[in-house]
Amino acid sequence: MENLNDLFNSELKNLYALEKQFAKVLNEIKDNVADEDLLQIITDLTTEAEEQFDLVHQALKDLMINPGSTTDSVVQQMAENLRQASLMDIPQEVKDEGILASLNRLNYYRMACYENTYELAKKLGHKELKEILEIYSE
Repeated sequence: MENLNDLFNSELKNLYALEKQFAKVLNEIKDNVADEDLLQIITDLTTEAEEQFDLVHQALKDLMINPGSTTDSVVQQMAENLRQASLMDIPQEVKDEGILASLNRLNYYRMACYENTYELAKKLGHKELKEILEIYSE
């Protein structure tokens, strides 16, 4: 990485990977959740992640950036924590709270990634990406 544009491209590819991994783990854990409010949160976040994935994917295409097989190692670890929490043989109320805690950590990381990419996009003049990236900004 030699300049801000390289960093921006890397961050945008990371968002692509993040949304793909996020939606996947949410779909994997939802059947192990009993709390209706938590299940609704997971459903809403899954829809949002899938929509954001499509938007980021299109932005990468428009900018002619190949995301390759990018994965986010932080998301990978947090997703594994979510999977493990959802499979634990503990009282359901405790399991749901553990899932919520892990989900909150992952979603706040997601928000930070969008904020970072948004700020880089502003510095580089990528006004066409404002709607996609400002989802958690300002």
